[in-house]
Amino acid sequence: ELYDLIVRKTCQECKCPRETHAVYHEQLTTVRDRLGFKHDTNTSRVDPRQMGYTWVPPGILTSAKIQRYFDVIPPEKVPKIGTQGERFRDKQLVYQLPKQDLALDYCKHVEEQNRSSYEDFVAARNEIALDIGYVKDTPQATKCAGCRETLNHGEMAVTAPKFREQTLWHPRCFKCTTCDELLVDLTYCVHDDQIYCERHYAEMLKPRCSACDEVGHRRYRMPFDFIFPFA
Repeated sequence: ELYDLIVRKTCQECKCPRETHAVYHEQLTTVRDRLGFKHDTNTSRVDPRQMGYTWVPPGILTSAKIQRYFDVIPPEKVPKIGTQGERFRDKQLVYQLPKQDLALDYCKHVEEQNRSSYEDFVAARNEIALDIGYVKDTPQATKCAGCRETLNHGEMAVTAPKFREQTLWHPRCFKCTTCDELLVDLTYCVHDDQIYCERHYAEMLKPRCSACDEVGHRRYRMPFDFIFPFA
């Protein structure tokens, strides 16, 4: 069992981290489906794959505006099919939205006495913290909640429903407060008026096992200089 915990986060073939592989989009549905959220009116009507992307931002209803959105995102992070940006998104889906944080069905090491606590955590997080942002035009000039620079009237911005309607971000500024990476598919958690990816939100509230990557326990935490005797 200890060996299983240690290697679970790595590929069984090459032993590299799971998120470095470029195959995860084939195994995943949309983020809304991954989170168990219902689709809403902010979901884009554009099929991203018809435009050559694996994802397009919700709230944008025309291909021209979608292109405008991606024009302000670093090129290496634009999820265009067959590019570094597609692989970056795949990696971020696995890293920022680990399945074992989302539902008990994906956990192998949550003990029976901790299951109700885990489910309470998930229910509370989904109710008060977890949501998906969407894009809209800035109704009037305001300050970006990230960089504090000006968002001009009509400029494309990201809004997060868990915040006040007036709180907006530049698309390039909608990042996790902890890892400083763009929030994958605009999926965020809010804590103390700051935005986080789900991984780092969970880690502020629950311990994460460094071996199996599940939250809520610290099983088999070992010093970094520990050498496992495989021989």
